[in-house]
Amino acid sequence: MLKVQNINVYYDQIHALKDVSFEINEGELVALLGSNGAGKTTTLRTISGLLKPKTGKIQYMGEDITKIAPHSIVPLGIAHSPEGRQVFSRLSVLENLYIGAYIRNKKENLQADIEWIYSLFPVLKQREKLPAGALSGGEQQMLAMGRALMSKPKLVLLDEPSLGLAPIMVEKIFEVIQTLKQNKITVLLVEQNAYEALEIADRAYVLETGFVKLEGHAADLLHDPEIQKAYLGG
Repeated sequence: MLKVQNINVYYDQIHALKDVSFEINEGELVALLGSNGAGKTTTLRTISGLLKPKTGKIQYMGEDITKIAPHSIVPLGIAHSPEGRQVFSRLSVLENLYIGAYIRNKKENLQADIEWIYSLFPVLKQREKLPAGALSGGEQQMLAMGRALMSKPKLVLLDEPSLGLAPIMVEKIFEVIQTLKQNKITVLLVEQNAYEALEIADRAYVLETGFVKLEGHAADLLHDPEIQKAYLGG
């Protein structure tokens, strides 16, 4: 579904991604792990068109999307739930969800899709008329994910969905991510909670200072001594 080939991304003179390559098959849940500054968020922002690689290529469903603008990438079936949630704080929960469906040509199933989001995150239904800025951090994360799903994506990019959340919220977020997989939605998950990510992922890649250092089946990486020492406190 997605093939990233030798991308090099810079912030001015800083070489953030160095010949990064990986691929995701349709229906997979792939985790992208690494410490702060490893290049995880940069990778997602490059896939969704917010950053452009200096060299390299990104293919989605066989189409080269390397130079396509972000607003043209979303209709292809890629949705990005960003780090830091970035909800529209003055708009209501419901309005934020409608904004997620902005690019959809066919609007007739919007209510059914909103009800599906509410089934994933029941608290959003209870809060639907509240401004998004009045929600807790965990509730805003649910809203950010729900908003991304309203575009009916085939591939969802999730950037640090559990960051800063209470354990009970983290558990709920990971339950929903598993539900997405069961619904045949492909997921690329950036996550510092390496143990939880590897528990539910099919495969994983580990970034270190802009390089892909390790890759493999999630179950194998979960028991890799190097991964345990660096990310799992082993």
